[in-house]
Formats: sequence, C-alpha cells, structure tokens
Amino acid sequence: MDDLRPGQLVRSKAGRDKGKHYLVIKVNSPREVLLADGRSRPLSRPKKKNVIHLQRYSRWVDIEELIRRQKLTDSQVIKFIEELAPAEEEV
Repeated sequence: MDDLRPGQLVRSKAGRDKGKHYLVIKVNSPREVLLADGRSRPLSRPKKKNVIHLQRYSRWVDIEELIRRQKLTDSQVIKFIEELAPAEEEV
C-alpha cells in the first residue's frame, strides 16, 4: 500500500464517522494518522484514526508549508475537501 502524506484526501470506512471525508494533517506512524475536516474535527483537535479504516484517494493538496508556518486554517481545510472530494452520485 502506498503511504499517506499530509494533505491527502481520505474517507472513513469504519466508525461513527463512516463515509466522511478528511484531510490527513499528520502521519504519526505507519498505522496512525491525524485527520481534520475543519468543522466537527477542527485543526485544534484532530481525529486520530487507524489507516486500515481509511479509503485513500490519489488526490491531495500541498499543505506541508502551511502547517510548518502554522498558517493552515479550518476554512482552508473545508475548501480543500470540497475541491478534492468526489461528487456524490445522484440516484
């Protein structure tokens, strides 16, 4: 499996948040990442999630410089997720 990296779009496959999109904020270990969505999980309290419970997308945005300079905001995270997340299929 390919490694996750900060700024990558993921979707939860398990738990109460199943189906929800997040941005990877930090990779703690090969098995655990910190996620934020800017709303229910702001940058001030990111969600810790096991990577086996995540669907990975090949879409990402380069946020490492913003994180390093502490300039990343919740509104930017919301905007990035809206831009990167696939459109829901209409039935």
